[in-house]
Amino acid sequence: MELIAIFIRSWFRSAVLHIGAGLRYGCMRLFRRGQKVSYRQIRYGSEDFNDIDHADNNLANGFFGFLVIAVILILIAK
Repeated sequence: MELIAIFIRSWFRSAVLHIGAGLRYGCMRLFRRGQKVSYRQIRYGSEDFNDIDHADNNLANGFFGFLVIAVILILIAK
């Protein structure tokens, strides 16, 4: 039973991070039309894989992903 809970938590966390990264990627593509933006860089960080950069990306993606899911849940509840 505990294994199922761990799987659900990791799946939910991954979904939230990908939703947040997708939202950030869409906004970057919309507002920075002339610059090169990649989903991989937004989701996973810079090429040198700096720990601080990776943590910052996870925090930003998690915040935006959680915000999207919270809005969806509020709209469903109404």
